[in-house]
Amino acid sequence: MGGLIDFFRQNPLAIPLFLVMFTLIIAVHEFGHYITARLLGMRVLEFAFGFPPRVLAIRRGGIDYSINAIPFGGFVRILGQDDFSIEQHGAGDPGSFTSKPWWAQAIVLAAGVAMNFVLAIVVLTAAFMIGTEAPADVVKVAEVAPGSPAEAAGIQPGDIVRTIDGKTITRTTDLRTYIFGHVGKEVTIVLDRGGKTIGPLTVVPRPTPPTSEGPLGVRLEDATTPPTALAPPQAFTQAVRLTSDVVRQIAELPGQLLSRPANEPGPPPVGGPIQIFLVTAAVSQLGVAAFLKLIGVISVNLGVLNIIPFPGLDGGRLFFVLLSAVLRRRLSPQVEAAIHAVGFVLLLGFLVVVSVADIRRAAGG
Repeated sequence: MGGLIDFFRQNPLAIPLFLVMFTLIIAVHEFGHYITARLLGMRVLEFAFGFPPRVLAIRRGGIDYSINAIPFGGFVRILGQDDFSIEQHGAGDPGSFTSKPWWAQAIVLAAGVAMNFVLAIVVLTAAFMIGTEAPADVVKVAEVAPGSPAEAAGIQPGDIVRTIDGKTITRTTDLRTYIFGHVGKEVTIVLDRGGKTIGPLTVVPRPTPPTSEGPLGVRLEDATTPPTALAPPQAFTQAVRLTSDVVRQIAELPGQLLSRPANEPGPPPVGGPIQIFLVTAAVSQLGVAAFLKLIGVISVNLGVLNIIPFPGLDGGRLFFVLLSAVLRRRLSPQVEAAIHAVGFVLLLGFLVVVSVADIRRAAGG
């Protein structure tokens, strides 16, 4: 308990910043559903900040704008969009979600994810205008283990990896995957050392490296540019670029896992809310730009994950809408509600498992 008290004493802004960050991200997401539903003639019942029990609400134009006791996220209720209810309300009402054409339903469902990307680009643009690190598209050798193949080949800390077997390298993940896929085989590496080209150097990655060392015996890092305040056009370009990089990394992850060589370590453990909270605590000490960057990256992650066609997520709902359009009839609302309910329970179970893993990592167990 004393360690926990010390943590919060050292990071007094961690909890409020964590709550502000998630409330902002989810509120913007829900605003996408809210505004498109209203523009398309759907009847919005409630726009809520936080989760029940309700603390207070203001009713305007037939809509409850509420603040709830659990200050984490929020939600929008639209007539006829009873995802987890066996008894569907609002059927036949001209203002209900299900009374609108499939394309209108699809727009409303996708609008939340779209707003996550809008938020990400806005806050990342602001971060780059204030001044923060930007990807340099180069891989740097941070450390070389004594007695390793890298040391024997003449690789030194500070070297920039330009190519391996003629392939241009811009990300550590690409280089790491290539190395693990070529253990025991001779590869040639071209480096940049202080502006001079070094190599090609010949090196053979070890099939069985010592514990805590890789096949080459190097620690790599993606180099970044020094924090520099950029003009709005350049900041916007960097924001779009970083957003695209995050989306690409998420999209490539399944393929990387399936094609991963047997001897390559798995990806870092999946982090849940507790891990994100710890990261927020660390970032809170690095300034406004770093915090905005964190908001942008997490907003992109949540947007991409939310569009996955899994029951209970926006992507799962969108899948059923598109399926109904193809079949020219809606599936049983009760069956769909049951599927979404099961999916939601599975998501909660996954969240619990990830959170337990987060607690164990945080506790050092």
